[in-house]
Amino acid sequence: MTTTRWTIPFSLLLIASACKEGDPSVTDTDPGTGSTSSPGTTGDATTDTPTTDTPTTDTPTTENPTTATTGDPTDTTTATTGDPTGDPCEALQISPIDEGACEALASDYQPRVNMSKDDTWAPCVVDNGVYKQVDVKVPGSVARVVQYETAADLLWRDGVVPSEADFTAARDAYITPEGLESRLVRREDLHYPAIPMAEWDPQVESDKQCTVEALWKKYPERCVGPSTMQPLIDAAFAAGQTGDGDAQVHAATIHAVLDWFLYLSVYKEAETCASVKAADCDSAWAYYTGGQSIDKGIGIASDLRVASKNTHERIHDGILAVRCWRDHEQMNGMYPLLPMVDAEGQAEFGLGWEQLDQALHRGFALLVRNQLVTYLEGSCGKNDAYLPAVWQYLKIAGPVLQREADERDAGNAKALADLWAATDPTVEELEAGLAALDTIFPCP
Repeated sequence: MTTTRWTIPFSLLLIASACKEGDPSVTDTDPGTGSTSSPGTTGDATTDTPTTDTPTTDTPTTENPTTATTGDPTDTTTATTGDPTGDPCEALQISPIDEGACEALASDYQPRVNMSKDDTWAPCVVDNGVYKQVDVKVPGSVARVVQYETAADLLWRDGVVPSEADFTAARDAYITPEGLESRLVRREDLHYPAIPMAEWDPQVESDKQCTVEALWKKYPERCVGPSTMQPLIDAAFAAGQTGDGDAQVHAATIHAVLDWFLYLSVYKEAETCASVKAADCDSAWAYYTGGQSIDKGIGIASDLRVASKNTHERIHDGILAVRCWRDHEQMNGMYPLLPMVDAEGQAEFGLGWEQLDQALHRGFALLVRNQLVTYLEGSCGKNDAYLPAVWQYLKIAGPVLQREADERDAGNAKALADLWAATDPTVEELEAGLAALDTIFPCP
């Protein structure tokens, strides 16, 4: 089923599917309660972001985009069923997946197709497919993605085995004032219902309610930063710096948590661009690309561009959709917030935000998928990956998708839940999990 994800005076039209075949509907209802999530956090304010929302007239900050694609049949892979009568590794094959069956919805914003002239969206400032900043200043999220890159180079890229000094250097980047740590410790997952305003601590700013211990303990899924991310990453850094335990496993923990943080941050900043501050559109774009063009990009964009160019570009389209809505809902540089916008404008925001969410789910599923394929092949001796570290990433990042998987396809979602709960998964369990992941998240 489909559902509206926030509480506003008007109903919003949301998107159900992005594939011609086999693409389940996309909803964001809390499966445990049937409640819908709602906007309610403020933006990631930084010291280098002004309080006014004056649009820039400077040259666009990204280069011209590539043309639209319908799929990347060589970019991603899937496992076939092993031999049930013998060693499952004997018949293991990783076959290409074809995203050619995926297509944009008629209601999607499509700047890479004839500069949006053929879709239903009115002209706007990003119809050329190049992100146009709302604010003239560089968003603080650019620096945070650079800090992610520092950690990646020190801790997990290219098979590195990090030293104690490497963990210290990576943590120094992580704890930079107004850096990654400052936002991760209060990050909210807007797929879950907001904390009721009646329960807010009046002494704490609205965007920091999840730093109140009583609240994040009561709402751990919404307050995922302090409840889950922070304990994991703090423990991993501490153990890595003291040489306690497996350095590569600690690095994989940090990797998974930071990927999770960036994924949620794009989604969150896109919403607060509408509900809190227009310049948060810039933060959403920067959390994904690191402030770079569509054909470049750092952070998770660099991995997704390799995994699936189609998915990468569809995420960028979703970011541009929210930016296009923001351009429609402005007058002479003044940007009314979502509750002040009429029903038609609210519905258009709903379309753009859901387009982005659909693509982000597929993108994060591909990050998980890459690790799952590595683990599956390594289990069968087809690569020399260090499996304890790969499994550690999967145990953290895999369950992030479980809420959405349960809503889309409860039957296949069980295979994923069983896999994440396994201590030493079999090849059959890994294959079943991979098949389920591909079935539930087939298209951006």
